[in-house]
Amino acid sequence: MAGLAPFRPDQDYCVYCHKPAAGRCAVCHALVCADCCELQEGLIRPLALCQKCAENRPRPGRVLLAWLLAAAFFLIVLLIVFLLFFPA
Repeated sequence: MAGLAPFRPDQDYCVYCHKPAAGRCAVCHALVCADCCELQEGLIRPLALCQKCAENRPRPGRVLLAWLLAAAFFLIVLLIVFLLFFPA
């Protein structure tokens, strides 16, 4: 007697609306249909994101601003340390 075979449906269904899925979310890999995914720009090609990942993903402008502020902060700290150890 062979073991039990797991149930496999004919089609994969969207986790949000239960329509036939078009593909997977680029971040969490949840199955989504074309109506429930949102296209956002990636580095090379557009990314299809589910509703939850699209809400939580930071916008590209905010990430760039955060990097610029962090770089400015570290340059200021480096300048202060330099001036404390090597006074003019």
